[in-house]
Amino acid sequence: MYRLWPTLMLTALLSACASSAPNADGENNTDKLHRAEQAYTDGLFVEAEAYYRELVNDNPALYQGWFRLGNIYARSNQLDAAITMYERCLELDPDQARAWYNLALVRTRQSLRTLADAEQRFSDQPADQRRLGALRERLVDALTAGQAEGR
Repeated sequence: MYRLWPTLMLTALLSACASSAPNADGENNTDKLHRAEQAYTDGLFVEAEAYYRELVNDNPALYQGWFRLGNIYARSNQLDAAITMYERCLELDPDQARAWYNLALVRTRQSLRTLADAEQRFSDQPADQRRLGALRERLVDALTAGQAEGR
């Protein structure tokens, strides 16, 4: 049921703001949305990305489309692009808790990656490498503290 909710919200929004007339490709936004959601659900992220891109180009205020693009980019490890999409989603609707959550996760992944890269770069400087490694470990510990307590 939870997975169906975004589809229903997107369909309602597109039905309200888009005509049912086909676009130049002979496909209306409701059809495109259905195809985007199906591709996303099936894990066909390249295809889903293309549909969501078209949808947000046609409907720039469609925050759900920006959110899905953020998810696609996060899953494909395109973290900068994911951040841009989540931020666009939040500009349109700052009350989207899932977008805030995913944005924080992606930025955390970036932080961990940055620290790991820095540790490697300073492998010939043990004091700096230790300091960077300690910071990375503290960040990981902070992120996993609730899990260790069974939360």
